[in-house]
Amino acid sequence: MKLKTIFLVRVSSNVDKDVEHPQFFDPPYSLKYIEAGLKRYQDMHVYMFDCWIEPLNVSGMLNYVSKFHPDLVVISASSFDIDISNEFAAALKKQTHAPLVVSIGQGHYLNRDTHNGLWETYDAILLGEPEKEFFTLFNEMRKNEEPDLSWKEYYKKCYTKGQRFLIEDPDSLPFPTYTPEELAKYRSIFPVQVPERVVWGYLIATRGCPHGCEFCSEVMRISIGKRLRSRSAASIADEMEHLAQLGVNICSFQDDSFSANRSLVKSLCQELISRNSKMKWMARVRVDELKYDLLALMKKAGCVMLGIGVESGSLRILKSMNKSRDPENWHQLCRKIFSWTKELRIGTNAYYIIGNPTETKEEIEKTINLALKLNADSIQVHFYTPYPGSAAWNKYKDQFADQNPEKMYHYAAPLISFAGVSNEELLKLRSKFYLRYLFRPGFAINHLTRHASFYLHNLDIFWTLLGIRKVF
Repeated sequence: MKLKTIFLVRVSSNVDKDVEHPQFFDPPYSLKYIEAGLKRYQDMHVYMFDCWIEPLNVSGMLNYVSKFHPDLVVISASSFDIDISNEFAAALKKQTHAPLVVSIGQGHYLNRDTHNGLWETYDAILLGEPEKEFFTLFNEMRKNEEPDLSWKEYYKKCYTKGQRFLIEDPDSLPFPTYTPEELAKYRSIFPVQVPERVVWGYLIATRGCPHGCEFCSEVMRISIGKRLRSRSAASIADEMEHLAQLGVNICSFQDDSFSANRSLVKSLCQELISRNSKMKWMARVRVDELKYDLLALMKKAGCVMLGIGVESGSLRILKSMNKSRDPENWHQLCRKIFSWTKELRIGTNAYYIIGNPTETKEEIEKTINLALKLNADSIQVHFYTPYPGSAAWNKYKDQFADQNPEKMYHYAAPLISFAGVSNEELLKLRSKFYLRYLFRPGFAINHLTRHASFYLHNLDIFWTLLGIRKVF
């Protein structure tokens, strides 16, 4: 089958865009890897559009795509956007010269059993990490001159069985590339001590996460599975150099837990140091995977900020969410790690969850008090959300059978309170959390002093962060 023009699109709804909490939109990683792979084919015309940064409704997308007359459309849909994806794909199939339509993304994990009738809409749906399997499918599509859809039944079976495709050899993936316009719009909101206009780049070093947090779900993760599949330090450093050539001056590792493979972190730091790398970077880590020596090495290798999930100040809640194999020492570890990051001048963003099942107002107060003591450079306060695919979903799904799980995301007003306080009280407690944290004597002055140069060069990020006032 002749496939000359490919159109890649990440669709978008308004479910998670009009929230009160400041947000940023990172790239559609799987689509970017697919784009990079397709550009290796010399006879291909590849186009990409991201509705997260350039919003279009279904009608707008159809008008835009019609300019290119694609033979194949690849749609990425998050857990919030699956209805938009279905509507868009159905409309594509009604066209006179309908393209093949392949879909990827976390949205297809939701209500998978009800999607068995979608094969009039999609020619294939790939679950999991589709970046490699897509090209197996793509080559099957191109194998014969005349249309041959024998592959379609195979991928239908994969989907109905819930098969998740995995990236077993992450080093084999091509490096995604970005236009200057994309780099300008994929901007993080984390304040970092970098005295210049920042251009963010994003990369994934390790797939999988070995931990068993009850609230964690593949619906919201970057990768899937517990088994770690890591890249080589040289490959990661090469991609950082690739991003630097595009104009990036700070990298954000999007791994579910960057510190899960500590030997890789050490090797990467040593690789960056040996190359005399000037690239600054940040990552999400866990306190039980860090030591002082490793943090010092990370700082030397360019680490300027870490995102750390503290979650709760209550030991009982930590145990209930299965956050750690050693919950009794979790808070002590938090105090130690945050003390070390301050000593090493590594910035921190701390994540907290309130509204956990049976959580009391007093326990939420414990979390607020712990946050004040840890004194991270910035914080994010999430509402407890039992996403489909998590252990929490299986435990509590009967309590919200009439609710739309696609709208149950962290930053919105919780649809249902699982805690010992009402929804209204949770909203007030989140406001109190932020107010007490941000308006402490000296905090705002100290924060602005440390980050003054950054904010002067990145006023758009400063104004975005001021959006936190909406939750007050």
